Amino acid sequence: MLYDSTKVLLSGILRSLESAGKIGWEDQLELAGECSYEVHQMARLLYKGYRTDPVNRAPVLVPVSERAARAIPHVKSLVRAIRRKDQVAAVESGKAALAEM
Repeated sequence: MLYDSTKVLLSGILRSLESAGKIGWEDQLELAGECSYEVHQMARLLYKGYRTDPVNRAPVLVPVSERAARAIPHVKSLVRAIRRKDQVAAVESGKAALAEM
């Protein structure tokens, strides 16, 4: 649930940054901060009270925590670009973060 809402939030930030209209930088900064918080929450390692057998593993999707961990540097870059009001860098970072998720 958190994963889906975070992707929607990130997509909304990107749509707003890519729009031709005036950008509300303060609003975008607040939304990007929320997105960063949510990505960090998802990236925490999940404790497994059992051992998994690496030999008999079936192929599985990459866990959400790993995808979120890979997106963290891009989300941080997005926040920095929004603080600098650098629209091009913010869009690039946002797209990279969304691709990792």
